[in-house]
Amino acid sequence: MKMAMLHREKWKNQLWLALAGCIICINFVGAQAQTGTYTTYVSDKTILVDEYQLTSAADGAIKAEAAVTPTGGPKQKAITTSAHHRPVSFEISIGDNVLISAKFNGTTVSLHTPNQPDRELQTKATMILENLLWHQFVFLLDQYDETKGGQQSFIAFLPTQGIDYPITMERVGTPDYQAKGQTIKTRRYHLVANNTTTLEMWTNEARVPLLFYSAASKLKVVRAGAESLADSALSDASKAAAYQPPAYAVPSSFHEKNVTIGAGTEWELPATLTLPVGTERFPVVVLVHGSGPNDRDETLGSNKPFQDLAWGLASQGIAVLRYDKRSQVYPGKLSALANLTVKDETIDDALAAVAVLRQTPEIDPKKIFVLGHSLGGMLVPRIGLATQDSVAGFIIFAGATRPLEDEWVRQYEYLYNLDGQLTPQEKAEIDEYKKQAARVKQLTPADAGSRELLLYIPSSYWLDLRGYFPPEVALKLKQPLLILQGERDYQVTMDAFRDWQRSLASRTNVDFKSYAKLDHLFLEGSGPASGADYVRPRNIPKYVIDDIVTWIRKH
Repeated sequence: MKMAMLHREKWKNQLWLALAGCIICINFVGAQAQTGTYTTYVSDKTILVDEYQLTSAADGAIKAEAAVTPTGGPKQKAITTSAHHRPVSFEISIGDNVLISAKFNGTTVSLHTPNQPDRELQTKATMILENLLWHQFVFLLDQYDETKGGQQSFIAFLPTQGIDYPITMERVGTPDYQAKGQTIKTRRYHLVANNTTTLEMWTNEARVPLLFYSAASKLKVVRAGAESLADSALSDASKAAAYQPPAYAVPSSFHEKNVTIGAGTEWELPATLTLPVGTERFPVVVLVHGSGPNDRDETLGSNKPFQDLAWGLASQGIAVLRYDKRSQVYPGKLSALANLTVKDETIDDALAAVAVLRQTPEIDPKKIFVLGHSLGGMLVPRIGLATQDSVAGFIIFAGATRPLEDEWVRQYEYLYNLDGQLTPQEKAEIDEYKKQAARVKQLTPADAGSRELLLYIPSSYWLDLRGYFPPEVALKLKQPLLILQGERDYQVTMDAFRDWQRSLASRTNVDFKSYAKLDHLFLEGSGPASGADYVRPRNIPKYVIDDIVTWIRKH
């Protein structure tokens, strides 16, 4: 399940990481049953186990059944059927509760979710590929023409969003690997989903998938029994470019230590406290993430904006606390919560971080500041009201102001129109998102307990944010505010920055600054911004660090 969408490109780069949700593809004729287990790792942490069984019938029907267990979450059952290279049905359930089901009839699909009207959708998909249901890739491999080879294009259906999306597949080699004294012959494939998400896949000669890998997403999926192959293959796999610390960071001027946020609770989070060298008590900044399952550095490819901030500020005498986000450490457990809200996802951990700092001897308890990025910036006013007088000031880094469902649609419209052409598939996808955004606005308090996911997010989350206009709530804060914005940011645009300016214009302790060259991650670029910008290794410019340092010293 996806928690929010402001880091939309990050989510698209992790298409296979959404917790809603392999591969056996050989000649199915005569096959009785295939079984196996795939374990999904993100940043070397297990997030999901997929145990499946595949059966085929003489009439060409294929049935895949899987027990899917997210770490810390309830076991789910997924059933997928197809016949003659076309999807027939799909269902995912927890116990006796069906979460979503889909039935296909030619070019239409009937999508059912509990307590909601069924939807009849047009589809051109020739397979079902749901997030994290790795065993479903059987249907992709079954349709790839090995004799023809090369890059081949397909359309897959994503049940949790009710959309078709394009996926390309290309066999890029037949490498051999040495593992435990044996030679393992493999086939390697390169996959691209929705024109943005890349994935490498290795199979054996019978095309039974053994390994999936995405360096950018820190994703690894290993079939049971192929662990030694994974070690050998990934040592040769293309890696994401290594992060390079900014030139303005002076490692000799600070040191770091590990701390725990929420120690003794069920939501303990690993964290890093970056401390300047010295014996005095230092001012400190708590970094609060944007949306998505972020690590403590807000890593995106080879970029680590939160590490840039931590090392840059500490080099100038300001401590920084950053931590792995709850949705990154406990994805299954968090997604299983009834009535999930931003309080569970973000706010409680920001408050816990402040509490840790108030008990840290090296920190000046009167000089604790909170910096919120994107969704974190949007929630700064709510964090501020909850902290009362324990925080000296707040920094809003590209803080969203508009309804998130509207921002989701706007971002897709922007990205799909960058090339000046809107394909029928892109238009259909946007139309589907508009329908879901409209459904968000129709939710009532009675829907709070619904299992329906709209734009990957549960109803309780949407209802909690209804009517929330951050700049208006920020007027209730007494502390000083620094509001920063990149003018090339297409995820949180200058419209949001102007919302903050208009609402807080009368406040004398609020400062505003925008930067012409910066995008959503506060990284420099030129021309219209796009998701491709996030792939290029860069650092937050020193002038942003300097502006934050100057403001903190003033307060």
